[in-house]
Amino acid sequence: MNENNSYSEYAVEVHQTGAMRARQIAVIGVTAVSLVLGVMVYWMFLAVTIAGAIGCYLAYLSSSMEYETIFLDGTLEISAVYQKMRRKKKFQCDMKSVVGYRIGKKEDAARLGNITRDYSSHVEGQRCCVMKVNTEKGEHVICFEPGQELEDILERKYRVLKA
Repeated sequence: MNENNSYSEYAVEVHQTGAMRARQIAVIGVTAVSLVLGVMVYWMFLAVTIAGAIGCYLAYLSSSMEYETIFLDGTLEISAVYQKMRRKKKFQCDMKSVVGYRIGKKEDAARLGNITRDYSSHVEGQRCCVMKVNTEKGEHVICFEPGQELEDILERKYRVLKA
């Protein structure tokens, strides 16, 4: 790897938590009930059914999701990839706006503050990078799984930001 050009790419599959599954089941349940009520009772429930159908589609997309972390020359970008076909940028920052970071377990990085954006796989015990970032929208504490290559880049170039 060239010293002046730093590049790292890493993807983690998101494992569904109980809360994620509960939301998906709730959306499907509300949609089914509103469809029955729309057909049997009152046609206005069909509007709720349409909104629920959109919610079911979004629940389907989030059922198979991974976060991809790309680091290129001091810019960190985290994107969500839904169903291995749709990509949406979730977070981007320049390393100049990073106040501090810590690599380890999520619980060990409490000094940086409460995590406001979690882009990890939600697997217990995974090594995460918790980073405090100043953005134009305020201060965020993000969590993501960096991969060994990005860990090496952070240790080599941004060691002074370690918290």
